[in-house]
Amino acid sequence: METIISCRTGVFGSVENACRVLPTAGVRHAEVPPPRDGDYAALGRVAADHGITIASLATPLDLQSDTTVEAFLRVLDGAAQLGVGRTFVSAKAGADTPREQVVRRLQRLAEAAAQRGVTMCMETHPPLGTNGDTALRTLSEVDRPGLRFNFDTANIYYYNEGTDTVSELRKVAHLVGSVHIKDTDGGFRSGRFPPLGQGVVDFPGVFRLLGRVGFRGPYTLEIEGNLVSPLDAAGRLAFLVSCMEYLRRIGAAPATEPTDPGEAPDKDAG
Repeated sequence: METIISCRTGVFGSVENACRVLPTAGVRHAEVPPPRDGDYAALGRVAADHGITIASLATPLDLQSDTTVEAFLRVLDGAAQLGVGRTFVSAKAGADTPREQVVRRLQRLAEAAAQRGVTMCMETHPPLGTNGDTALRTLSEVDRPGLRFNFDTANIYYYNEGTDTVSELRKVAHLVGSVHIKDTDGGFRSGRFPPLGQGVVDFPGVFRLLGRVGFRGPYTLEIEGNLVSPLDAAGRLAFLVSCMEYLRRIGAAPATEPTDPGEAPDKDAG
């Protein structure tokens, strides 16, 4: 099975512009936000027109109340409509929200996701997924197959000290549903995320470990941080190209040739 390498679209502005740009770097999958107007069919057409497969939908998940939880069902419905099997969620609740309520709400959504053929993937964010141990606790308490972990290779350093990416991944690899791949200078709370291979993350170790448990993606490039924000469109594309070249060098990305921006991509690609 081919490894799925994806990219978040936000770094290139609109979803349509990102879908136009990604194939020029050899990327055929994308993580996109839900459409603001709720028109998932139109979102799917935009991606397909540029030869892009939507690998995941990305959105915050407000666990503060039952009302916000019920509202999230529309995202799950949209994912199911598009045939997208993953939703990346940054799950948050106020410090005054009892943990048992948070767990119950996650169980409700995880059950709804599974019924729709979708897996929710909880980001490497505090307080529910800060590191391997924290994520294991949350996933064990929720105990539903519709909720898995989105392992972020750089956030492990951003939110934690005295550990590393592979050490944390070993704790939770069997529960990973998606991965955000970005490099880091390794500093606590550092927003310096260089192109892959130029920081401290052991990417060959990440791919070896997840390969052993049968995980093939999506591995989603997250291009962000204070090294990226000053770049213009050409600089951001060059950043992506550098990341893809690195992934090919270590054998993690398929040897897909970039698409000439002047060519019409094959709508059946991906």
